[in-house]
Amino acid sequence: MSILFEPLKIGNFEIKNRFVRSATYYGLSDTDGYIGDESIELIRDLARNDVGLIVTGYAYVSKNGQVVPDMNGIQDDEHIPGYRKMTQAVHELDGRIVMQIVHGGGDAYSVSFWDGDYMAVSLRDDMPIYRKKAREMEDEDIEKIIEAFGQAGRRVQEAGFDGVQIHGAHGYLVSQFLSPFANRRTDKWGGSIENRMRFVIEAVRAIKQQVDSDFPVMIKLGCRDFLKDQAGLTIEEGATVAKALEAEGVCMIEISNGLPFQQTIPLGINTPEKEACFLPEARVIRKETSGPLCLVGGMRSLPVMEDIVRSGVADCISLCRPFIREPGLVKRWIQGDQRPAECISCGGCFNPAEKGKYNIYCRQLKKK
Repeated sequence: MSILFEPLKIGNFEIKNRFVRSATYYGLSDTDGYIGDESIELIRDLARNDVGLIVTGYAYVSKNGQVVPDMNGIQDDEHIPGYRKMTQAVHELDGRIVMQIVHGGGDAYSVSFWDGDYMAVSLRDDMPIYRKKAREMEDEDIEKIIEAFGQAGRRVQEAGFDGVQIHGAHGYLVSQFLSPFANRRTDKWGGSIENRMRFVIEAVRAIKQQVDSDFPVMIKLGCRDFLKDQAGLTIEEGATVAKALEAEGVCMIEISNGLPFQQTIPLGINTPEKEACFLPEARVIRKETSGPLCLVGGMRSLPVMEDIVRSGVADCISLCRPFIREPGLVKRWIQGDQRPAECISCGGCFNPAEKGKYNIYCRQLKKK
């Protein structure tokens, strides 16, 4: 049997195989982040099809960190009952589910549709202006957001999730603190990598203060920036952050990119050589860590994934777009049809729909 179909222990629980559904925005919540039956059915379908670990689409920890109007929210206790229905649906199918939580920071587009407080780690000339200009976060603002992460972690556990994942990638607030391009501060939150990673370390500690001692805390870590002609977070710094997070008790790290906000995963992945775009970064992170690592980034074929896991560079494989096209992908592989994922990496997942919202579906599949 392939190592990809073997179980893996993560923190205090075990997943049935090495496949992870990477957190994926679906635009199904209302403007206050409340989920409905459509969201629950989407997640139930992934559990029904034997995805080892499901990570929900990102949920904002406070209103001033909301990224888009229809993303999930976990900013108050009223969200807990809806998520309990989701976790119960997954657990009834013997699945495992983790919630991803986030603050958008300077990329919190929410200020463009409600009159919120638009804050950034540092002010830059190239920052977008939504309904107002951003202001630089003060110590009090930062501490409130850290506390919001802690309270969100508590709600995640109370809602029955198997763990919580901090979104520390893709240009959102954690990435903004980590990156010397976005973080120009000269106080204890900026400058050296030890100062720049202070925010995410404190967020982890705040969560751990609010949850049971063995409740799994994970992170999707933008381990380096891919900025052109700009000094950003280096992979060596990213490895330092990963090592420090593991020392704080983070039980799994999903390796991804930091800045820019746009994904660096290439389109048109049609050969094995084009897969696993963050594999070089994973090798560096692996040297500094010993706990489970999860690798995301353009993987489509089983031999590539198996080589990565068998080599020990990563312990599990995280997929996003392939599950948009084929929710039953893992079950297909388990049943013996081991053709590569049908996803052709065209980028046609995000499709404008009615009422200004976005539906996430495979455009190529819908054409058939």
